[in-house]
Formats: sequence, structure tokens, C-alpha cells
Amino acid sequence: MSKIFIDTNVFIYALDKNSKYHEWSKTILTDSKIDLLTTTKNISEFFAVTTKFGLQFESTFSFYKEMRKNCTILFPSEKSLTKFANLLEKYPSKGNRVFDSEIASILSNGLNRLASLNKRDFEEITEIKTEIL
Repeated sequence: MSKIFIDTNVFIYALDKNSKYHEWSKTILTDSKIDLLTTTKNISEFFAVTTKFGLQFESTFSFYKEMRKNCTILFPSEKSLTKFANLLEKYPSKGNRVFDSEIASILSNGLNRLASLNKRDFEEITEIKTEIL
């Protein structure tokens, strides 16, 4: 089974039936040959974005519960927090870019496939060797 890290935007587009990326995102999230992984940070971002744009909480939370059934959640560790500090020093970040460094610090444990439509968020971080779908 192929392991793929799922970035926040894939969850959002899979929920948003009006998005031109809806079908692509939904296909990735429902492919039985893929072992889905994400982080607690991505879940926080998912709720922050969906509530910011006024999506109904009930449908957002229902989507989250379904996603949790099929997705392994990765948590920060002491090692990833050290890596996070190192990434912040090397790639000084502002605003939401800080979250990308934290996600990359967790990804740096060997995951090499990332589903994201925001490829530029991770391309400059050479510490992760990631194929971006």
C-alpha cells in the first residue's frame, strides 16, 4: 500500500463540491490502495479555513469524522520539534508559512509522497524529499 501525506487543501477541496479540484481530491481520499496520513496541524488548519469561509460546522465536522476513519494522524514529537526549530532558523517564515515548516518537520521522518495543490509551500524545504502529487 502506498503512503501519501494529505495536505490541508486536499481535505478542503474534497469537501467543497464547487471546487474545480473536488473530484481530484475526492479520488485521492477514497483510493483504497493509499494509506492516508496527515498531522494534527492540518486538522487545525482545516477547521480554521472552513469556519473562516462560513461552511456549515455540521457538514465540516461530519466530513472530519469520516476522514478520521481513513487517515492516520501524525503527532509532533521531541525530534520533530527540534527539526521545526531548525527549519525556522534556516527558512525564516511569517504567518501561515510557519505551519508549513511545522508540517515539514513531521514529514521529515521519511514520508516521500505528498498530496497538495500548494506545491510551492514545500518545494524550498530541501530537508524533505517529497514527490508532490
